[in-house]
Amino acid sequence: MELAREDPILNAFIIYDWLELRDRCRFYLALRAPLERLEALCLIYPGERFHTLIPRGSTEGIRALLAEVELPEKAVFPVLKPEEADIVLEVLGQRAGPIYDALLMTCSPDDFRPRIAHDVVRLGPEHAEIFRRFLIEERSERGHRPTLEQVRRRLRDEKRPVFAIIEGGRIVSLALIFLSTQDVAFVGDVYTIPGLRSRGLATSTTSRATEEAIKISGLAALIVRADNAPAIRVYEKVGYKLHKRIKWVCAGFDYPP
Repeated sequence: MELAREDPILNAFIIYDWLELRDRCRFYLALRAPLERLEALCLIYPGERFHTLIPRGSTEGIRALLAEVELPEKAVFPVLKPEEADIVLEVLGQRAGPIYDALLMTCSPDDFRPRIAHDVVRLGPEHAEIFRRFLIEERSERGHRPTLEQVRRRLRDEKRPVFAIIEGGRIVSLALIFLSTQDVAFVGDVYTIPGLRSRGLATSTTSRATEEAIKISGLAALIVRADNAPAIRVYEKVGYKLHKRIKWVCAGFDYPP
């Protein structure tokens, strides 16, 4: 994991999957003979609807790996450096789908400026029905159609808390932590229903999730599309700063950051 430790924030997905999901992932390595020095690696996480692939390392090593790996029909290549994205696009050819410019942002304890103006609840299994309804009704474009038991299991996961604002018996704004390592915890799925935007709800849920992320790992991070100015303003208000500009490449379908 020495290669991944060069930037534990950029490589948090790789580190997390190695430590927590190793039995569900595939790792491919490119070694340079004769000393077998690690040139590159490629993580493949086979999800139910698509695969996630993260190549990392030298240009030559990544090109060699992607030439050997059987690429799935539908895939997302997140958190790519621009030079890595160029190789991925070269290998994908006409199979390449939408390509997004994105920002990897971090928030440290010193920069954190919580702004919680609403009652933000940490969801538990008792909230499973309204959480499932929220995912199906508001986040269907992300392919979320979990069973009630799947939702209950998700809400029992102490390492990946979910925070929401509830009004009238329904979730109107949400943010969660989807992975954490000893170096960083990632905040994601920040969403407010369309009719209630521009009221500061996302600022409140993001603040609460960021607070917990810092508590868990000492540093919070998130990924946002570079053209999503309203979201970026919210994150900067809370204390997030740019860590790295990245590329997010889809293949076979569209799944934006």
